[in-house]
Formats: sequence, structure tokens, C-alpha cells
Amino acid sequence: MSSRPIPHSRIFVTGFARGLSVIEAFGAGHKSLSVADAAQRTGLDRAVVRRLLLTLAGLGYARIDGKQFELTGKVLRLGYSYLAASALDVTLQPYLAELSAEIGEAVSVSVLDGNDVVFVARSEQPGNRVAFVVSMGMRLPAYASASGRVLMSALADSEVSARLRGTRRDKRTPATVVGERELVKLVRQARSDGHAVSWEELEEGLVGIAVPLGNRGGTMVASLNTNTNAVRAQARQRVQRMLPRLKAMARRVAEVLP
Repeated sequence: MSSRPIPHSRIFVTGFARGLSVIEAFGAGHKSLSVADAAQRTGLDRAVVRRLLLTLAGLGYARIDGKQFELTGKVLRLGYSYLAASALDVTLQPYLAELSAEIGEAVSVSVLDGNDVVFVARSEQPGNRVAFVVSMGMRLPAYASASGRVLMSALADSEVSARLRGTRRDKRTPATVVGERELVKLVRQARSDGHAVSWEELEEGLVGIAVPLGNRGGTMVASLNTNTNAVRAQARQRVQRMLPRLKAMARRVAEVLP
């Protein structure tokens, strides 16, 4: 059994710990920080904080806007590493199974990795014909999916635009929105509404519905999503019935996510 590294011991990497403390300084109410702000929140010397923030920016984990620093979506990759390695699907499974039974559709949890959405947990009812088959680790383009728009809503508009410009945006169906301006508007709408709906943009006949999944600290860590068939009678009414249930479950799940 290995022992936990003791701060300031030979095996404790102080610089790494300081870098993590700077990342943790950002959060609800502290989306943007100056060097002075970050130094105050971490208790570190300003010169040290400045070097750490510039290093994060150089690696793509932060951006600089004047004297302010903001984390970028690349930080979510760290969260994905945790989700993929921690068997979080085991923790989420009872909640997902309950929700799937309640709404009569398969439900999934996904995270943002680069310009794609990656599925990390899923539940469906045995014998049900699902609208869209999703497997663990499956990747979908964020721009065309409801879950992707929800996940991108945690980013600044400038970061969303940068990601879209770096993405090949194909029209997967006649309904797929591919214009940068229109997509930024849809991400803003997801940020305002607290959910996103994709109407037949990934596949004809498929409606995607997603809500943000936060942790106890209020940070979005994933998306809770489901699909239904657009051809079913009263599809819009089904979406309106399912959305409150997804949001209610997201609030419950937030209580078990660190």
C-alpha cells in the first residue's frame, strides 16, 4: 500500500499542486479572474500565479482577455478522464434506469471532448425499440447534437466560435444547422433555457433532448440526454413532458457528483 504524499516532502510536486489550485480558483461566480484575483483566492504569490496562468493559456486550458483569464473547454478533458476511469456509470446507473423507465426512452450521459460528444453512461428499458442506438464511448459531433450544445453552453461565445471554426460541419440531414452564427445563437439559447432540443439534425426522424448535469459545486460536468422519434404522434408534446423530468433527475444526480 502506498502512502499519500505529504506536502513539502520529496515526493510532493509543489508546482503541480499550485497549478491545480489555480484551476480550482475558477468556478461559480468566478468565471473570469485577473492575476490578483487568482492570487487572492489561492493565497499564492502574484508572480507565481501569473506564470501558472500563462502556462495554462499556453497549453490551451485558459484564454487571456486583456488582464482577465478564463478557463477553456479543454479543461473538460480532465473531467472526462475522471469519468472514464472512475466507473461513474455504476454510480449513475440507478438514476438513469429510473429515468428511462419513467419516460419510456433510453437515456445517456455524455461529456465534451474536443469538438465531439462522448457517451460515458447509458440505460434503456429491455425490449424497448430505441430511437437511436448509443454505445459507451460513442462519439458524435457537438455542433449537431442537443447534448453538444448544452455542453458548449458552459463556454464563452468566443470559445464556441473557435471550436465551430475548427470543426468540419457537414449537413447530416436537410435540417442540420451548420452556420457558425446560427449555431452560436443556438448555444446561447441552450444557456438561457437550461436545455437544448435537436430536431432531426443528426438523423432524420430523430429528436435529441439534453439538459446540463452539474456537480454539488454547481459546475457543469456532463449532459443528461435522451432521444425520441420525430415521427411519433405529438412529438413536441412528448418533448415538453420529458424536459421537466430530465431536469428534475439532473438535480438529483448533482447531489452525488463531487
